[in-house]
Amino acid sequence: MIRAGVGQSTEASTEKAVEQAFAAALAHAEIRQADMALIVLTAEHMRDQERLRNAVSHAANHAVVVGSSAAGILTGEGEVEGSHGIAVLALASDQLQANAFLFEPLRGHDAEAGARIAKLAGPALGGNLLTVLMPDSYNGQAQEMLQAMEREIGYSPVIGAGSSESGVAGATFQLCNDKVATNAVAGLHLSGSFESFIDITQGCQPITEPLVITRADGNIIYEIDNRPAFEVFTSVLKGPLLEDLRRALMYVFVGVPADRRRNSVGGGEYLVRNIIGLDSEKKIIGVADEVTEGQAMIFTLRDGQRARDDLGQMLKRQAQRLDGKKPVFGVYFNCCARGASLYGIPGIDSAYIRQVLGDFPLIGMFGGYELAPLGGANHLFAYTGVLALIAEGN
Repeated sequence: MIRAGVGQSTEASTEKAVEQAFAAALAHAEIRQADMALIVLTAEHMRDQERLRNAVSHAANHAVVVGSSAAGILTGEGEVEGSHGIAVLALASDQLQANAFLFEPLRGHDAEAGARIAKLAGPALGGNLLTVLMPDSYNGQAQEMLQAMEREIGYSPVIGAGSSESGVAGATFQLCNDKVATNAVAGLHLSGSFESFIDITQGCQPITEPLVITRADGNIIYEIDNRPAFEVFTSVLKGPLLEDLRRALMYVFVGVPADRRRNSVGGGEYLVRNIIGLDSEKKIIGVADEVTEGQAMIFTLRDGQRARDDLGQMLKRQAQRLDGKKPVFGVYFNCCARGASLYGIPGIDSAYIRQVLGDFPLIGMFGGYELAPLGGANHLFAYTGVLALIAEGN
């Protein structure tokens, strides 16, 4: 049996917040002692790391602990962005095993970190395995880490988010048991008897039909459908976005295939990438990923209503997959560019999840990017929400 509970606190005092969140999580799970705890907290609580470390160690009471700083936290009770917030998921089970890890320093060692993290999963390879990763988004290259893990052990699902903060600290933080670090990756391997249901919701929706990159070099696109790339880009803009191209780059992005072998950018099969440069004279655009000639692409728009619609569709898919089962807990990794900055009001994602899937222990964070499987491989996503639901195994 899996017992899970979530608690949160918005107390400004770190000690009080940690104590309240852990106590609420244990009470929610109806347990006295957790085997494992996942903690996410806003950077406002990172000013005194020694105080945080002592508070977590005392409240966890020998449970395995892993966690991350975040630009905001999320539970079934709602969302907290840009202010003091701590959320805790407490788990106790005789059918789950949680192996926590922390690798540092991360900068320049992404492939090494991925290989070592993969090797730690060794005992679970014959059974069910789900890996949670929370790398420092300021110092790591998560895609290299994912590729190294796959080279080491093949495909195994990974979920997570880039550790983030609201700008008050200038750094992100990773937690593992009694250690608080920065420039690191924290995470855990969850193995045992359980079922996982993972899906994503895109915050950026297509505004063009599928296009083809007909001339490119590295991350520079010269031609799309045999037309100058810059001209194609401006042709999809309207009104204020066309008049202010810098502003347009905050809302319009490129979608590239998640599975380059299939070369499809159909519904949900694309990765959103920023446009990082425009040259109106050379008629080119630069994107935050390597592209190739013949590759499919779309232009996407960051839009609150479209994102809300896609979230609803994802939750319906999850409800269908559950087929009447109730999740014992869920983890939601949300992009820090979603939330109130996307919708104009806070709490939309958590409210939708609760409305469609009911009341269950849910914890989440607003991260710098998102990690999830799609098309038989793990990817780095942007402007995305990743929902992983865990149910009792058969």
